[in-house]
Amino acid sequence: MGPTGVGKSSFIQSSVPPDLRAKVKVGHGLKSETIEVQPISWVAEDGTRIKLVDSPGFDDSREGVTDAEVLKMIATFLTREYGKKSQLTGLIYLHRISDTRVGGTSQRNLRMFRKLCGTDSLKNVVIVTTMWDKVTPEEGLKREQELISSKNLFKPLLDGGATMMRHERTAESATKVINHLLGKKATTTQIVREIVVETKTLEETAAGGELHSEIEALLKRHKEDMELMKAELRGMAQRVLEEERQRMDQKLERLLKELDELKRGITVPIGNDPPPDYEFANDFPVPETTSVVNYSRLLQLFRIHQSLLAPSHSELLSSIASGAAQFANAVENSVGDVQRGLSTLKPVLASQSVHSLQQFMKADPHPRAFTYGMWTKARDDMEILTNDTKAILSTYTKSWIPNVLRNAKIKRSDALKTILGSMEGVVAQMDIMMKWWTPIIDALGKIEDATHRLRAGTGFDNNAVKVTLTRIVRALGSYCDAYARCPEDIRRAAVGLPCD
Repeated sequence: MGPTGVGKSSFIQSSVPPDLRAKVKVGHGLKSETIEVQPISWVAEDGTRIKLVDSPGFDDSREGVTDAEVLKMIATFLTREYGKKSQLTGLIYLHRISDTRVGGTSQRNLRMFRKLCGTDSLKNVVIVTTMWDKVTPEEGLKREQELISSKNLFKPLLDGGATMMRHERTAESATKVINHLLGKKATTTQIVREIVVETKTLEETAAGGELHSEIEALLKRHKEDMELMKAELRGMAQRVLEEERQRMDQKLERLLKELDELKRGITVPIGNDPPPDYEFANDFPVPETTSVVNYSRLLQLFRIHQSLLAPSHSELLSSIASGAAQFANAVENSVGDVQRGLSTLKPVLASQSVHSLQQFMKADPHPRAFTYGMWTKARDDMEILTNDTKAILSTYTKSWIPNVLRNAKIKRSDALKTILGSMEGVVAQMDIMMKWWTPIIDALGKIEDATHRLRAGTGFDNNAVKVTLTRIVRALGSYCDAYARCPEDIRRAAVGLPCD
């Protein structure tokens, strides 16, 4: 691992037998050459099987590739390749000795590396310095000492048991690093333990949390930059203003995409496949948030057309404002209820106590029933408003009226048609949300049946219970991640409506 252009692929090319070197792509510019996690294997002369794994850096230079996607690539490889038995003999972190200063991208790569490894794996880490041919021996030695002694760089790793070595673009120096690691006892990285053993989501891991904090900080800074831009560009040409706004919007879109990518996480196979009774075609993907986005857009439409519709349709405006407040409260309550369910289910999964699981199943209100009911009611309420809007539109006949009134009536009709289309979109998305909940309800029902058949205190004798419960925990966690901030978005969109 290491930043883009540090020499990871070159190190592997120096390590492998001559007949495999052509398979290793090495970049010669600033653009990243490694586009995915790439393992390459061979058998040494003494019969030792070796596999080196090349990974993209957390500063990938390719268009559209985010740090969240790089983290997902690495986490997916480590967890899917070996599952709970995923162990590494060594972790090699490469750094250019030719760098006159350690910039932000290098420090971010180092932070992510530490979070991925964890302190227990540091004894299996070798920090390899590269590009020694780019510096004089005196310069190189001075920088090496700075890296070793700096608390912000490699000192914490070295204090934890890591080793520092040099790679001088030769097969001998690469082999020396590998042979040093082959003498180590294999280790399980922190991110594998967190995802596979502790059943954390990618965002809940130390590496995921580090990345999430960085993205949130960038979003906050972006918001401040947007406010500053508005103040500085006020009065400038419309074209310049629009170009700058588009640039800022694109930056915001990239950050939000990265945050969403991190929240989606990865799917990890756990244990053996469950027996047929416990197989579910729907493996609980991340829930749709489009319904809330559409709801917020609907409220914005009402605000846009409020002055036009208020004189004739104040009751409709009042109904949608009241419905928005109720829906925001319902989403907030459902997230809270699911979070309480998770706080019980996670310890149950960790302890594998059937008795605790039975106690959870008796809890009331139950996340599965309450939240499913919330989405059902929200859909039904919106359908009522949809029918009310259709009824109003049906009264807009083409009978003769004075031209002044006709124009106003046509404008109101067009506005209501736009609003109606948005309402129907919200209803459709809420239907999708209910379908997302159905397999979770079925799975919990099957677990409930299984716990009645298991003798309390024996643990999860049936592996299917553990497998299915793990999936449910992940599904409920992704629900909280998806909807925790949504009530605030709805309330913000409702500002200015009659019942606000």
